Amino acid sequence: MTGWIKFNRSMIDSPIWGSPFTLRLLLLLSCRALQKEFMYVEEVKVLRGQYLRSYSRLAEDLQYVENGNLKIPSKNMIRLSVERLRKYGLISTEETKIGTLFTLLQKENDFTVLENGRTEDEEQNDESVMNAPLKEECKKGREKKEKESVRAREDLPSKPNVQMRVEKVTEKFLELRNSGFYLSPKEKCAIEKIAEKDIEVETLVCWMEEIESSYRKRNANSTIKSFAYYEKALLRKIRSSRGTSKLPNSSANLVKETNDFLAKLERWKREAEARMANGSKRIKPAIGPVWAR
Repeated sequence: MTGWIKFNRSMIDSPIWGSPFTLRLLLLLSCRALQKEFMYVEEVKVLRGQYLRSYSRLAEDLQYVENGNLKIPSKNMIRLSVERLRKYGLISTEETKIGTLFTLLQKENDFTVLENGRTEDEEQNDESVMNAPLKEECKKGREKKEKESVRAREDLPSKPNVQMRVEKVTEKFLELRNSGFYLSPKEKCAIEKIAEKDIEVETLVCWMEEIESSYRKRNANSTIKSFAYYEKALLRKIRSSRGTSKLPNSSANLVKETNDFLAKLERWKREAEARMANGSKRIKPAIGPVWAR
């Protein structure tokens, strides 16, 4: 979705201005309306300025957070707002077998959809400058990107295991972030990338808790706000785990013993600092290096 939605200043005098939910619905339909001439969704032809969506999906689109709680509007509430928009001549609707087809009835005094953020005059100027081969190349590029995007979204539900993993990683991230439910497209892509890795999802979730705990200690108990941080840290852990698994048994044992020894040193250091803080005499650790055995 690209471009701009231009609203007239007189919109604030419109009857729907006093109905925030109806106004949100109009904004959603305006932003999601088709920009190109037409496309087919299954067997339904959707034209420019139209949007095909079921009421249950609209409820998901229009969900919001109030006082830390996720609110999902009812279908009844959406139907009332749709009727209000129809009454004021802002939209028309048509029922299809896969959802409701909403058509924006643009009025000069209400709003205008601008494709790619340009006015009609600018579009006409572009037409005179761009030659036919360049236009065709740009069109093919846009269509290719659209097909790839649709294919990527359709492939994910066809892999229930991956979808389950995506949901678990997403749920854990939102829980640890504890700051709303919005995910940017970049974060969704990063979550899918991590979920497709050949690592148990329980392990991924456990690592995320470790990463969050370590981050809190270093950053005055603040939380990680972006999944990009988790992505980099998880990829490092995945590479590290795969590298360790390839070591021979003797080398793996040596690594384990060394890690245990370093953990003991760290524990002793904390105990010594605590004793010094309490005025106690420093005590040397009664442990020797692993390689001296």
